[in-house]
Amino acid sequence: MRIGIIGPGTIAERFVRACGSVKEVTVYAVASSSRERAEAFAEKYHIPYVPGSYQELWELADIDAVYIATVNSMHYEQARAALEAGKAVLCEKPMCMSLEQTRELIDTARRKQVLLMEGMWTAALPCIQKARRWIETGRIGTVNYLDSCFSFFQTKEENSRLFAPELGGGGLLDVGIYCLAFSMLMMGQKPISCKSSLKIGNTGVDEMGAALLQFADGAVANCVFGIQGQAEPDAHIYGSRGRIYLQLFFGCRRAELLDPAGNVLEVFEDSQEEGFVHEICAFYDAWRKKKTETEEAAHQLSLDCAELMDQIRLDCTE
Repeated sequence: MRIGIIGPGTIAERFVRACGSVKEVTVYAVASSSRERAEAFAEKYHIPYVPGSYQELWELADIDAVYIATVNSMHYEQARAALEAGKAVLCEKPMCMSLEQTRELIDTARRKQVLLMEGMWTAALPCIQKARRWIETGRIGTVNYLDSCFSFFQTKEENSRLFAPELGGGGLLDVGIYCLAFSMLMMGQKPISCKSSLKIGNTGVDEMGAALLQFADGAVANCVFGIQGQAEPDAHIYGSRGRIYLQLFFGCRRAELLDPAGNVLEVFEDSQEEGFVHEICAFYDAWRKKKTETEEAAHQLSLDCAELMDQIRLDCTE
């Protein structure tokens, strides 16, 4: 699979390096709003082609797929154009700024019969999948409560996308989505209710937030996220017969199964240092099988996350 990159920023650098560990994937082209920036990126990572525009990239016959790593507000238009051109799309999360846009992209992918995946790399991590199996096989009994936290401190630098509403800034879209997706992945369903609170900063974006999700079987999930407070990025799942601890849950490489007293019963570790590799492999495998979605980050997960984020923002800004 030959990939073209849109948006040669920090996350794209990490993505390119991860592609180097997947022999079936080649980064063939890179495009940016700044040709100079794209050329510098291409030279650094030995990428053979620099198109003159985004349009030229997704119209290239030599590429099979597009990886979109631009600011959040640009994802929808770029992903839609790439899908219409018949290219498979791996789009950084959040895939879109709303449920309506997310639904339109998925409908386009299905109509064109091309692959669309939201870059929710957490869903493809072996530790996350192991935790799901522990839950599904009853290793911790009935799930009663789970919590996850993804919050860091970002200085309010001028022109920072994180503090710009028009660019899709704020903690919810940037990192809160990980907590929401994690909770639904562990429970295997969307919540029946959501109570939330956001701290809105002076630029108009949510700087800190929390969401309390209630599931049909009674389980409760607490999600904490933000861009103005450094917190421990771990997750816990508490059941009637034990619990699961996931260190650095969104990039987890170690999962622990414990009994009610806190004794470790089983440990699962992932030797792959770069979690992006798992996402790329899942994307490639679905593309090879001519699917329109991956099993790991299914379209329904993207729809459910988008719906929840719409609801949280509406509830907290009315």
